[in-house]
Amino acid sequence: MLNADKKEFPKAPRKVNFTEAMVILAIIVAVMIWTALIAKAPTAMGVLYCAILCAVYGMILGNKWDDMFVNVLDVVKTAMPALYFLMLVGFVSASWIASGTIPYMIYMGLKLIHPSIFLFATFLMTAIASMVTGSSWAIVTSIGLALSGIATGLSIPLPMAAGAIVSGCFLGDKWSPLSDTPNLSAASTGQNIIKLFKSMVPTSGYGAVLAAAGFLVLGFMLPVSSTADTSLVNQLTEGLAANFNFNILLLLPVVFVFVMAAMKFAILPVLSMGVGLGMIEAMIFQGKTFKALTGIVWSGYVSKTEIKVIDSLLSRGGAMSIAGLVMLLFAAFTFAGLIEKIGVLDAIMEKLLKIIKSRGSLIACSLATSIATVFLSSSVYVSIILNGRMYDKAYRKTGLDIINLSRTITEGSAYFGGMVPWSGGALLVISSLGVAPWVYIPYVFGCWGSIFFTLLWAYTGKHMPALEDEAEGQLAAAGEFAV
Repeated sequence: MLNADKKEFPKAPRKVNFTEAMVILAIIVAVMIWTALIAKAPTAMGVLYCAILCAVYGMILGNKWDDMFVNVLDVVKTAMPALYFLMLVGFVSASWIASGTIPYMIYMGLKLIHPSIFLFATFLMTAIASMVTGSSWAIVTSIGLALSGIATGLSIPLPMAAGAIVSGCFLGDKWSPLSDTPNLSAASTGQNIIKLFKSMVPTSGYGAVLAAAGFLVLGFMLPVSSTADTSLVNQLTEGLAANFNFNILLLLPVVFVFVMAAMKFAILPVLSMGVGLGMIEAMIFQGKTFKALTGIVWSGYVSKTEIKVIDSLLSRGGAMSIAGLVMLLFAAFTFAGLIEKIGVLDAIMEKLLKIIKSRGSLIACSLATSIATVFLSSSVYVSIILNGRMYDKAYRKTGLDIINLSRTITEGSAYFGGMVPWSGGALLVISSLGVAPWVYIPYVFGCWGSIFFTLLWAYTGKHMPALEDEAEGQLAAAGEFAV
C-alpha cells in the first residue's frame, strides 16, 4: 500500500560543474579552430557542430530535447528584430550602390589622399568606406590594397599603413548598420542596433578621435616622399566617375536615414524609405529601370566596370546576400540556447563572479574573455555569442543596462578579428597588404583607443547606463556591487 502511494517524480538533469564546463568549452574551441583553419568550412558549420555536441551531452545529463528546444526558441525570439533589420540591410546596400550613393562616398574619400596626412586620411577614408559598405573585408582587399601600394611609394613603413587601414576598416565595420558584427552583438543580447551605436559613441567614438589624432601626429613625424605612385587611386576615382553620374543629391538617402534615426523614428520603416529613395535616385541619375532595380535589391548589384578592384568592391548587396548570415544566426542562437540550457555558461560565470567585486571588474572581465575567445576560437561570431549569453545575468545583477554588455563584447571582439593572425580577417589583411603577422598590431590605434575608453568608463562609472527596470536592478541597489 505504501509503495502504491508513492509518487514518481521525474529525475532532474545533472548540473555541469566548472571542470566539466571548461572541458566542453575546450572541445568547442577545438571544433571551431578545426572548422576555420583545417576544414576551411563556413563558420556556421562549426557553430552547428558545436550545437549538436551540446545537444547530445545535454541529453546524457538527463535533459529532455523538448526542454532544450524551448530554450533555443526563447533565444531565437530575441533575434527576430535583428533578422528583419538584416533583411532590409541587403536591400539598402544594393539600392544605394545602384543609385551611386555608396560609390560617391568612396569617391570623395579617395580624394582625401595627400602625402603629408596619408595615415590620417587612410584611417578616415577606410572607416567611411567600410561604414557605407558594411564590409571591412571588401575595403581591405580593394581600397586597402591601393593604399598599401601608395604607402610604399611614400616610403611609409607598411606596418603603420596597415595599422591605419585596419583601424579604419574595422571601426567602420563595427559601427555600420549594414555589418553583421554589430547586428549579431545587438541580437545576442536582445538590444536595438541604434541603441548600440549610440552607446558606442563614448568608446568607439572617442577612441576614433584619439586614433585620428595619433595618425595625424605620426604622419607629420615621418619623412614622406614628395613623389608617390598614386596611379591605383587615380584608376579607382576615374573608374567610379566614368561609371556613375555623381552629384551631391546622391547623399540624400544617407542623410535622410541618419536624421530620421536621430529623431527616434522606428528604424525599420526609415530604412524602407531609404531603400525607396535609393531606387528613385537610381532611376533618375543612373538610368536604371524599375524592373532592373527589383532584381538588384533582391539578388544584389553586379558591377561591370571591367576594373577588377571596383567590381569586387561594388558587386554586393541584395536580400539574398544575407542568406548565409541568417543561417549563421540560426545556428548561433541554437548553439547559444543549448549551451545555456545544459549549464555550461552558468558554471563558468559562477566561478568568475567569485573574483568579480565591482562593475568595473565585471566590464574588464567580459572585455578580456571576449578578446580571449577570438584568440581561442579564431571567430568573432563565437566570441560575441558566448560572451553575450554568459554575462547577461551578471550585468542584470549589478544593475547595469544590457546595452553595456552589447557594447563591451563588440569592443572586445570586432577589432581582434583583424588582428589575431589565425582569424579570417587577419589572414586577409596579411595576404592582401603583404604585411607580416603581429607587426602592425601596435599601430591599430582605433582598437587600443576604444579599449582604453571602455575601461575608463567602466571604473569611473561614466557613460554606464543603469537598468531602467527597478525590479531587475534591486540586487545592485542592495549594495552587492560597487562601481
